[in-house]
Amino acid sequence: MGPMEPEEAEYFTISWAKLIAISGVFVLIGAIVMTVGYRMGSQGRMLEAHGLETSAVVTGKSVAKRRGSSGTSATSEYSVRYQFKVGNERHRARKIVSRSYYDTVEAGDTVPVRYLAADPAINEIEPGRARTGSRIATGIGALFVMLGGALLMMPRKVRKPAQADAATGKDGISS
Repeated sequence: MGPMEPEEAEYFTISWAKLIAISGVFVLIGAIVMTVGYRMGSQGRMLEAHGLETSAVVTGKSVAKRRGSSGTSATSEYSVRYQFKVGNERHRARKIVSRSYYDTVEAGDTVPVRYLAADPAINEIEPGRARTGSRIATGIGALFVMLGGALLMMPRKVRKPAQADAATGKDGISS
């Protein structure tokens, strides 16, 4: 092959079945995350609209370190344990809270708690926390759904990058 002759390009091709399967996985994950986000938000909306308020006693708090998938970065998860009474029944709960809320309470403190009369297990001590988490989860889910849709628009035939010729040491650039 002379210096002016074009190289024959190599292509990577993916079948429609594989592309649809990969896209489907992204859409499914997105739909699940969006559903969880919606449920979290609906509990927050129910508490806001129909919740009753009482006092709870903080029984403890803790910080858990969570490592990322790469193992290098760590995030902290702040949680508060508390108990409250509805009628003659005592209810115990543990909620993940923001760091600022975590820093303001200590074991033995009395804090307001909002709960549903029909199901006191649905409750919150940090107003609005469930709705914020709901928005984040719904956004992440929507991103996965859009990514799954975008994969279907991906060309099935993609040119492979030029590779160096190991036998001659040429890098595909003519001198």
